[in-house]
Amino acid sequence: MSIVPQNHNQNAIITLMLWIILCIIAALTWSFSAFIDNFQTDVIFKGKTPQAMKVLNGPVYMLIAVTIGIIFRIQLPDMPLIGLLLLSGALNSIGALAYYQALKNEEATGAAIFYQLQPVLFLAFDFLIFGDTITPKQIFGFIIILLAPVIVVFSRRRAKSRRMALHAAALLVLYVIIATISAEISVRSSAGIDYKVVFVLYLFGRGLTDSILGFIPKYRKRHKYIMRTNPKPYVCTVILNQCLCAFADFVYRYGLVLGVAAIGSAITNAAELILTFALGIVLSIIWPNFGREKLYRHVIMAHVIAVILCVIGIIIIQ
Repeated sequence: MSIVPQNHNQNAIITLMLWIILCIIAALTWSFSAFIDNFQTDVIFKGKTPQAMKVLNGPVYMLIAVTIGIIFRIQLPDMPLIGLLLLSGALNSIGALAYYQALKNEEATGAAIFYQLQPVLFLAFDFLIFGDTITPKQIFGFIIILLAPVIVVFSRRRAKSRRMALHAAALLVLYVIIATISAEISVRSSAGIDYKVVFVLYLFGRGLTDSILGFIPKYRKRHKYIMRTNPKPYVCTVILNQCLCAFADFVYRYGLVLGVAAIGSAITNAAELILTFALGIVLSIIWPNFGREKLYRHVIMAHVIAVILCVIGIIIIQ
């Protein structure tokens, strides 16, 4: 009589472990991807029009989306939902224009701290648009998270560096706002829909928009120049990065299906922040051209404090 409950408990423990492992794998993959973004922006494009990567990003994203769709034989939903999920991907693509511009003046660790504003914006949008309630505990979490980017910006001691950091901060905030709207559309419109369907349509919408933006003359011109002067690292890093991002997003969505979405989101956000910070230090020591973090004592301390604040804030909000 006790065998069934015991097996049930074992299955529950295995599912919980798998769920946590998937969330951490997604966080680690996104953390590594952030440094590829920095490498592409600073080294391959040398800070000049890195948005030109969209010329190549678009076809890669669409190819990945179609491949996943064929492998899992997904059934497309009704047209209105298809349109909303494509719009979700399109908004993320448009927001990435600000993200690439911000990377010219901000490192991966600093950018990752700004991403933690997304839970704050989620709750703010839900309160303002859908009338959801916000508790005093969540407001306290908001304040803690909002302090983190401020610390990062004001860790720059020189006036010029601080101005550049403020400019990057404004672009990153814009990117996070657009990404949050994209995620809200995806989450609110796809209740009860298979996560694989949502992912494929979102990814295809992002790839299609990247391809359209890739026809902007200055992006196309810069893309052609890089293809002539530095084609191998450009093509290889783009394909690798988009595959990593797609893998992380897919694993993350599957992890949320297995567990509690709010807790999974908190674990992933906190883990991504910690892992990005740790990778930044390690990679900048063993491979400075790739890690590209400023390892000054005051900068590291500012990032340590900001990471701790973000992790505490994320836990409080969730």
